[in-house]
Amino acid sequence: MWLMVFSTSDDPVPGSPGLGLSIDGTPLPPDRLAFAAMPGETVTAAAAVPCTWSVDFDAVQADSSTSFTFTLPRSHGLFRLTVSGAGTIETYSVIVPVESSRWRTTTLNSFPIGSYGDGSSREHDPDYFVELTAANSGARVSTHLTLGDFLCHIEGRYPQYMALDLRLADKVEAVLRAVQDVYPEAASIHLISCFRTPEYNQEIGNETSFSQHLYGGAADLWIEGYPPNDLMDDIDRNKRVDVYDGEYLVDLVRVLEARGEVAVGGASAYRWTAAHGPFVHIDVRGSAATWQTERNLVPDPVI
Repeated sequence: MWLMVFSTSDDPVPGSPGLGLSIDGTPLPPDRLAFAAMPGETVTAAAAVPCTWSVDFDAVQADSSTSFTFTLPRSHGLFRLTVSGAGTIETYSVIVPVESSRWRTTTLNSFPIGSYGDGSSREHDPDYFVELTAANSGARVSTHLTLGDFLCHIEGRYPQYMALDLRLADKVEAVLRAVQDVYPEAASIHLISCFRTPEYNQEIGNETSFSQHLYGGAADLWIEGYPPNDLMDDIDRNKRVDVYDGEYLVDLVRVLEARGEVAVGGASAYRWTAAHGPFVHIDVRGSAATWQTERNLVPDPVI
């Protein structure tokens, strides 16, 4: 399930949510501002403090000071839930995704997706896709990340569609917090590539049929300070921006996984390329994975 705050990518980064919201008895992770529910599903939201509740759609409702039960519309879309309590107002958005039964060919509403697996069955298809529009792509998935951040590649006009595993947002936010504990200058996350359709994945020459990117479970990223300069910061403080800053992030990921704070997955650091500086791949595949990458430095790294 997903909840999102309405926002645009140019909005100031909000503070972490403080009302202790849970959905159907499961607390939202720190910094999470998103959950998803299927069309017609009945959802119960609860807070740690007394609150008042409202939604922007007609729904059968039941509420108390600390909980609110509502039934979602039977069509996909983005809907608002406003929660007021403890001197603060938090506006969330309920995302109702497009069910897999709506996707019958290699396109969805003219958006090119391609085929998962070998294309002969639907066994490896995502369960559903999230519809992005120009209006909702800036909605925040978490404190530092918007819905549009996870698409990364725009195919033609809106609406766009993507799969998204929200455990990835939780993992990325946890990595940023861990970096800030040792490098307070870290301020933002730059996502290079997250969700890729199978069609786009083939176009860029990636031959992996079951890449976590295809399921919205992987991110290629770097972490930088303020103001952002589209480049990894010198996180390991060795006076140069290089692949070892990425390996420092990988080490932090492994610590978080060992503590059980994030989903286990793949993690590897990549060196400079002609297009951008060093970055890290992380995912939530469910098992630890790593692979060798080149560690060669560019002749004149940024100091």
